[in-house]
Amino acid sequence: MADDFEELKFVRAADVHKGGVLAGHLARTGQGGVSFSYAAEYLTSGLPAVASSLPVTDHPVETPAGALPPFFAGLLPEGHRLSVLRDATKTSFDDELTLLLAVGADVPGDVQVVPSGEIPTEPAPLADTSRPEELDFAALASAVDRHAIPGVQDKASASMLTTPLALRGQRYLLKLDPPNHAHLLVNEALHLSAAKDLKIPVAKSHIIADMHGLPGLLVERFDRVQDKDRSWVRLPMEDGAQVMGLPPASKYSVTSEDVAAALAGQCKAPLVASRNLYLQFVFAWLTGNGDLHAKNLSILGDRHGGFVMAPIYDIPCTLLYGDDSLALPLSGKTKNLKAKHWADFAFALGLPQRAATAANTLALSASGKVKLEDLPFTGSPLRGALRELRFRRGELAG
Repeated sequence: MADDFEELKFVRAADVHKGGVLAGHLARTGQGGVSFSYAAEYLTSGLPAVASSLPVTDHPVETPAGALPPFFAGLLPEGHRLSVLRDATKTSFDDELTLLLAVGADVPGDVQVVPSGEIPTEPAPLADTSRPEELDFAALASAVDRHAIPGVQDKASASMLTTPLALRGQRYLLKLDPPNHAHLLVNEALHLSAAKDLKIPVAKSHIIADMHGLPGLLVERFDRVQDKDRSWVRLPMEDGAQVMGLPPASKYSVTSEDVAAALAGQCKAPLVASRNLYLQFVFAWLTGNGDLHAKNLSILGDRHGGFVMAPIYDIPCTLLYGDDSLALPLSGKTKNLKAKHWADFAFALGLPQRAATAANTLALSASGKVKLEDLPFTGSPLRGALRELRFRRGELAG
């Protein structure tokens, strides 16, 4: 890919690769929109669709005013990292194809997007070292990054600055504390650790520090695995908004029931996925995580095309920052939920009552391992969070 970001504004067409195979094309239309179409050879290949919202068909998908089809828009970074990318490409936020071309060789999942005719090549990681104490995390956060790492929205958990890092032969995301949400890293690390007691997959992570003692949360990428020959294999992945065919801006505009049904419906074992989703939602409520939106829930594919729920990620207590509501309505409510609302949610997901009761017990036990007093919070934010969480746990315990 060309090193000059500004040249990308003049690229009229792009190739879309799925699992290393040319699958389709994105092209600017005469009306200022973008069109996606499958390559003729791919239509008869029997290979899987680029995304669940883009079934294999010979009918192009067109979007207006510079926007990409929602699946592709969902591959873009967000917030701070998207602003850095916009400035580097000297374009606008609504020129989504240019922005995607700048990072499209390494996006979440197994899709790659590059200028037409180019061969996708893995961009160098922003930092590649076995000695993170020699790095300057603040410099990494402000650097132009050719890896599309999602995250960075208005709410607390997503306002964390995120950048990719290669360390000791693995692939990681490096999360840094944002200036307006103190101690978010240790907050999330504590909850990721407790979530392991849910007995469902959780993103692996640990705290490291840079040359200035600045902390960073190192989270292992779960959409990358190493093959026997030590090469990296990209696994398919889609978040809830992508599965539902929604742009990233709509991640708060759906219900918990709808996003859970959409994700479970794509999994090879829907009931197992529904139980996983139920646990994620109830654990979020019991730990004060008000940012479990449609982009913070994902499905992960294997090498044979079957999907399961992706490991849990982005789960700090946002209640400590004054966020006392759920991100998505559940049983019609985002506040003051009672045990009956969780029973209704379980029923909507098709979970038998006995399974829901067992999941509640598991979530209560896991959330009970979280000791907010161990975090560097004091005063009314801590007291208020503890009081509210005691009420929630008491309500669910009955």
